Amino acid sequence: MPVRAAAVLAAEDLSFLLVGSAALWLHGESITVADADVVIDPAAQNLSRLGDVLTRMALRPWAVPSVRDFPLLPLISATTSYGKIDCLLERGRVHWEWLHRCAVPIPVADASVLVAAPADAWALRRRFKGGSGNGRT
Repeated sequence: MPVRAAAVLAAEDLSFLLVGSAALWLHGESITVADADVVIDPAAQNLSRLGDVLTRMALRPWAVPSVRDFPLLPLISATTSYGKIDCLLERGRVHWEWLHRCAVPIPVADASVLVAAPADAWALRRRFKGGSGNGRT
């Protein structure tokens, strides 16, 4: 399940927060989880760490872009043995402070995953995927 991918990122000390269907599922919503959407803390050191972690986790490590390109990219997708991870770099640059303010840690496996508040996760979903906010999108 892709939620475990977020647990692995957390265990690697990457600064991020989980949004999207995985975040809503962890908050108890009855929703299908297809991938782990993670908003990445935009600090330069964290982006460098992201490059290392994704290269180790990805089933196709050669497909992970160069860290020097991260500030220019809206997102990076990687398929791992835990499922697909979408690293939302632009959302981190634009919304990190807003999302981080109300995020809560939720235990997943042996890690603590920082998860966006349900209202914030729904707001992003409505804005970028057109979800209705009723748990059936």
